[in-house]
Amino acid sequence: MNTEIKYLILKLEESYNGNPWYGDSMMEKLNSIDFKTVNNTSSAITNSVAKLVQHIISWRIYAIKKLLGNKEFDIQINSASDWTKIHMIKKMDWHKLLKNLDQTQIELIEILSSQTDSFLLNPISGKTNDFKFLIEGIIQHDIYHLGQIGLAVKLKLSN
Repeated sequence: MNTEIKYLILKLEESYNGNPWYGDSMMEKLNSIDFKTVNNTSSAITNSVAKLVQHIISWRIYAIKKLLGNKEFDIQINSASDWTKIHMIKKMDWHKLLKNLDQTQIELIEILSSQTDSFLLNPISGKTNDFKFLIEGIIQHDIYHLGQIGLAVKLKLSN
């Protein structure tokens, strides 16, 4: 039946490109942003929208690698691999970043779709938590940073 897997996939899809109860989905919000503002920061929001999106991608890649059994791959909190410096020069760069985010969504769903609920109880390679904890964490992480992105857009950040 795989009810846990289906539920996690539903939550990933809902927050990413669905109709979550809290407002705009990730892609609805990101697709509404003017490219000219994705590099902007302020004293209130120190990470640009582009940097926040890259950060989300980085942790999704972490989850994908762990789901696929990669024991060596890791991200150190507050390191360059956690908060990658990024600056969008062309609108095409922004579209490529969003495409990379989209690719992580596809990969996460594909990996989870091929698993059973019992897979979620497996420990993450090199960690003490299981895959269910990891996927729930990715969903929460995405929503947390989506809130920051929404705030940045609302503040209409300028350089």
